[in-house]
Amino acid sequence: MWFLKLSKKKYFIDPSREARITGLIFSSLFFLAPLFFGGCADRPIESAFNGEFSSEKNNKVINEYCKACHIHKNFDPEGHMASVSKNYKRTYFRRANECRACHYIEKNWVTNNYHRKTRSPLQANRGKFRDFEREGLRELKKNGGNKE
Repeated sequence: MWFLKLSKKKYFIDPSREARITGLIFSSLFFLAPLFFGGCADRPIESAFNGEFSSEKNNKVINEYCKACHIHKNFDPEGHMASVSKNYKRTYFRRANECRACHYIEKNWVTNNYHRKTRSPLQANRGKFRDFEREGLRELKKNGGNKE
């Protein structure tokens, strides 16, 4: 075979320069292809968390995503919004009518998975999300409190 060379009755790999370059190209394509093609799927959960749908559709898509998890299988969205909003002292979070006001996702680009995160009442009441609140209130005023 072209890549094995007999030297003192021992075989060792001695690929030519062209073979090394070819191997490098194919191995890099094998490892990099999932990174390029894995991000091509336009998932509705991203659009919902970005607010690209109406408030009702955003909430519906986010609730379906959360209910797919075994922990939130019996989740009641209406009861959750009513009970949790009382824990927030900040105006934006008390007036929120969308899940994405308190929840967001972070994408893991390597595995193409999402991690759901929460803006907790404790952090929000301390003012950790002031910039986010200002932008959200501006959007609420612009859309008259309802995104359609």
